[in-house]
Amino acid sequence: MVFYLLYSSDIDGGEILALYVTTIVFQLVMLSLAFIVLRFQHATPVERSNVMLSAFCLNAGNYGLSLVAFAFGEAVLSRAAVVFIANVTLNYSLGVFVASNGRSSPRESFMNVLKTPAVYGVVLAFALRALEIELPLPLARSSARLADAAIPMMLIMLGLQLGHFARFDRLNLVATGVGLRLLIAPFIAIALAALFMLEAEARTAFIIEASTPTAVLTIVFATEFDLDRDLALNLIMVSTLLSPLTLSVLIAWLQ
Repeated sequence: MVFYLLYSSDIDGGEILALYVTTIVFQLVMLSLAFIVLRFQHATPVERSNVMLSAFCLNAGNYGLSLVAFAFGEAVLSRAAVVFIANVTLNYSLGVFVASNGRSSPRESFMNVLKTPAVYGVVLAFALRALEIELPLPLARSSARLADAAIPMMLIMLGLQLGHFARFDRLNLVATGVGLRLLIAPFIAIALAALFMLEAEARTAFIIEASTPTAVLTIVFATEFDLDRDLALNLIMVSTLLSPLTLSVLIAWLQ
């Protein structure tokens, strides 16, 4: 999915780079803020990994892209897709490292990153765009179909996990993760959009995508890397349920 969206984008290369860099910087800032706050809360390594993932992994795909398409239209949607790609790139690299680090050594966490296909998909897509190489039609079609299937599969995973009972506790950690994701993130996004001089459609796409709730992917990480699935589910559910309140204000302001 990451490879196909980046390879097939019709946005100017300079604008893609600006959105890409801004999104990466944003996620690094959110990760750093979460780390600092959690140091004061004396969270365990597993809890720290859960909340840090919640703070910087955006639900920029099935939630963000659908919202942008409905509220702003095609021009903003094409830029939002670039933000989504940058988000997925960091989720599957730094996100894998953070998730692994909850129970593994830094070396083992780094090796898990190298096993992640999305990282190589981004490199390959950038290389093909730079060299202006077109994919053979069968390969292009198969990449498109796989990309279309990725988001529904993540929603199925979320539905399966939500079918299990989850304890609702550690409210301080849930409040920290949700507060960073829904309350602090929009202000960081607005500041970075100004700093990197994003233009109208790009600015709107970036701010909305950066303000979406916690990604469904975090429950996949929690399952795969033996983190706290109950805490991951709580962070996803609470941030998703409260997100219409914050995003409605942002949409009204940006329109």
